[in-house]
Amino acid sequence: MNDCLKALALLTVVPCRPRWDDDAPAGRAMAWYPAVGLVVGLPPAAVWLLLHGAGSRHELLAAALVLLSWVVITGGLHLDGWSDCCDGLLASVDRERRLEILKDPRLGSFGGAGLVLLLLLKLAAIRALGGGAALLVAPVLARWVVVLTARTWPCARPGGLGDRMRAGLGTREPILATVTALAVALAAGATGVLAVPVALAAGAAFARFAAGKLGGLTGDCYGAQIELVELVVLLLFALAGSV
Repeated sequence: MNDCLKALALLTVVPCRPRWDDDAPAGRAMAWYPAVGLVVGLPPAAVWLLLHGAGSRHELLAAALVLLSWVVITGGLHLDGWSDCCDGLLASVDRERRLEILKDPRLGSFGGAGLVLLLLLKLAAIRALGGGAALLVAPVLARWVVVLTARTWPCARPGGLGDRMRAGLGTREPILATVTALAVALAAGATGVLAVPVALAAGAAFARFAAGKLGGLTGDCYGAQIELVELVVLLLFALAGSV
């Protein structure tokens, strides 16, 4: 249970007090990442159901409030990784300079533009949804993909946050994470099932691109990957016109 609390504390702003001194490797908590994704999806799904159930005529405002609740529950953590990666990966510089940019807290032009475009696309996708299930499936699958990515791809900055997060990650954690993710996807019906390979493909494409630029992945890359996979899954549900 302490591993679950660690995952919750790392990925959300939900107040909890895990024991960080239990000597358990941080990577064990990754088994709980998709379950935490379900927690992340609950506030947006609840807001969506509340506003649409009341027959809200202000669809854009409703979508904006759904997105706001999504950002609040995560504390904007993954958005920071996304903007940092836009700055670092899209710049025409060498590997070492890219890693320096990723550590720089300042927002550059690529990061600012990438952040705006991401939020606009998420907002448009949420407005086009035919139901709230996508708001649960997207965060679950995104965090599942990160677990698989952390197990598969090397770390670009040994000793960094991303490296510490995956310490002790074995085969058990991806298996447990996969069970949770597939259960949620299956419950969402045909579009949920289709979202599984789509999420995997989007996550793999990003990981290959980032690793090609950095020689591996960082904690910022994991955050950016979560944002990208969430967006792709939302777009899939929106275009499918499903639940």
